[in-house]
Amino acid sequence: MSMISYPLRVFFDCSTAHLSEASSTYLNVHADQGDELVAATPYGWFIWVGEGDRDHLPADLVGITQYARRLGAEYILFDRDAPEDEALATFLDRATALPGSRRARPGGE
Repeated sequence: MSMISYPLRVFFDCSTAHLSEASSTYLNVHADQGDELVAATPYGWFIWVGEGDRDHLPADLVGITQYARRLGAEYILFDRDAPEDEALATFLDRATALPGSRRARPGGE
């Protein structure tokens, strides 16, 4: 049996509790705009962890992306059910920082 070589990518499974309200709003806005680097899921977001300009990101999201890169991840899956990481600050409860959450959306939609 021959092995087919596929490119595998590493993602960091991160609790949505580590996102500030500003970061939740940022991710919602970019997912709603169809940003190819942010995708909303029913339980959080999936983002690419680039090494480029981070000046436009909320500070906590910058810290999480840098942490993920140090771990060797290329992507982050922000998931309500992911375990919390002691190395990261906790801002919101897991259910509050979700796509569709009233608190996570600008204007409380």
